[in-house]
Amino acid sequence: MEALLRGLRSRISVKLTLTLVGFVALVLFVAGVYLSLALQSFAERAVEGQLHTAARLLHDEARMLVAGDAPATALQALVMRAARPTGARVTLIAADGRVLADSGVAFEELPRVDNESARPEVKAALAGRLGRDLRTTGTVQESLLHVGQPVTDAGRVVGVLRLALPLSVVTASHRALGRALLIGGIVALAIAAGISLFVSRRITRPVVEMQRIAARMSEGDFRTRAPVRSIDEIGSLARALNAMSTSLRDKIEDLEQEHAKVTTILDAMVEGVVAVDGHDAILLINEPARAMFDVPPGLGERKPLLEVVRNADLHGVARRARGVAESAAMRREVVIDTGASRRTLDVHAMPLRLGAGPLGVVMVLHDVTELRRLERVRTEFVANVSHELRTPLTAIQGYVETLLGGAIDEPADSRRFLEVVHRHTERLGRLLNDLTDLSNIELGKITLDLGPVAVPDVAESVVAILRPRADGSRVAIDLDLPPDLPAVQADHDRIHQILINLVDNAVKYTPAGGRVKLSARASDGGVEIDVTDTGVGIPAADLPRITERFYRVDKARSRELGGTGLGLAIVKHLVQAHGGELTIESEHGRGTTARVRLPVAPA
Repeated sequence: MEALLRGLRSRISVKLTLTLVGFVALVLFVAGVYLSLALQSFAERAVEGQLHTAARLLHDEARMLVAGDAPATALQALVMRAARPTGARVTLIAADGRVLADSGVAFEELPRVDNESARPEVKAALAGRLGRDLRTTGTVQESLLHVGQPVTDAGRVVGVLRLALPLSVVTASHRALGRALLIGGIVALAIAAGISLFVSRRITRPVVEMQRIAARMSEGDFRTRAPVRSIDEIGSLARALNAMSTSLRDKIEDLEQEHAKVTTILDAMVEGVVAVDGHDAILLINEPARAMFDVPPGLGERKPLLEVVRNADLHGVARRARGVAESAAMRREVVIDTGASRRTLDVHAMPLRLGAGPLGVVMVLHDVTELRRLERVRTEFVANVSHELRTPLTAIQGYVETLLGGAIDEPADSRRFLEVVHRHTERLGRLLNDLTDLSNIELGKITLDLGPVAVPDVAESVVAILRPRADGSRVAIDLDLPPDLPAVQADHDRIHQILINLVDNAVKYTPAGGRVKLSARASDGGVEIDVTDTGVGIPAADLPRITERFYRVDKARSRELGGTGLGLAIVKHLVQAHGGELTIESEHGRGTTARVRLPVAPA
């Protein structure tokens, strides 16, 4: 039942039809009641007029009988004779209210009939007026209209002639008329319901169509249009709905374009941008910020900041930024450890007003991890260069001062001192030359004379140069070069420099009795050159930094062997300049393999 009522209330056509039918039913009901009352009043007037007429016709005869003290039988005969043609109940009442004769009561029962002087119609007649009363009598058990006619003699009321007639004699035809009216009302209601349903559907069809169109608009389809079939209010509503749809579509397209532009700009920024609301829920996070925090695409927005970025320092920056002036910004440096990476971020945060609610915060994140690393490298570089220069300069200064102090006059000592000064001078020269080469390579100031280079020729030349030193250290050097090895596209002198550095390092850090092997092989469009030794090896913790400038695993041994700490850095940059790749594999205490991959020269 409730579902039925809900369905009826939800359909405008049903409500309109029921309203119209209800209105027609109400009109018919009021008209029926009015007609029924009018018919009732008409029936009463008609019966009353009929009874008054009959009473006037009987008046003279009744007066003579009552005034002449006629016997009761004569009076009963009069009322019985008068009742037959009219069908009315005729009663003759004395001036004191006694019933003298009654066509509705047997003659012998008359003495037991109640006094009628208190009846309204009798009372009015005894007062000399025409009286009437509509009531149901106990003897007849039917609604009767009673009319009292005073019986006068010489201006004196000597009795009352009362006639009573049931209204049914007139209303019988009225009931037939009422049935006809009821049937007509039902037919009128059915016709009204049909017309109402037709009219309501005709009126509500455009409204229902516009409701469906509005629903489609609410789902984002702003290209649909409401039909305009008239110039009335519904037509105006359809035109207004179409205009609103066009305006909304244009506004949404503009907003989408602006959003796309803002998103593109934010994602194209190097800096990360994170905006949070007053409850620290993320409103916006661009792609650089996602990369900084290792947040997958599509996740993060509308989630709490502390849930996405588990860093109390960043959360504290957002909280404290709400306390600064809206036009100001606070700056903090925060270290973020996501497990996969550790980043140093320079955070600029300022309040973000979001309507009447609590202040949000927008944070611009600069990843300064590389900058801080470069600062450390620069600091270490300056310290290392200072140390590398200070050691030979101190020795040179000391020996020169000794010579100037008089040792120059002692030939044996002066020569030894000068040899030391010369050795340290050479070391300074090598250091400065390596620094110059490395700087030129990094700045792209060197020009490579690329061409086909036979790796075996270069390798044999390198081995020939370094073999005397290897023999002096009792380190064996082996060559393993296939005869069909293709030429590489490279600068001959630079390849020579690369191999010199690698083989020299291998010999330096291989103890007496060890071996150094220089081998090469073709592999996937390139040539791989390996320099393998059985030396001291490199700890795993030092491998990632082994090609940095001045980085040494064993600083004391490196300086003792005369290294500058720039050889592998130069090799790495030269290999990269050739479009190649340098990889170093090592196991501490068991040796190292340095592998250079270079492109094959075009045929």
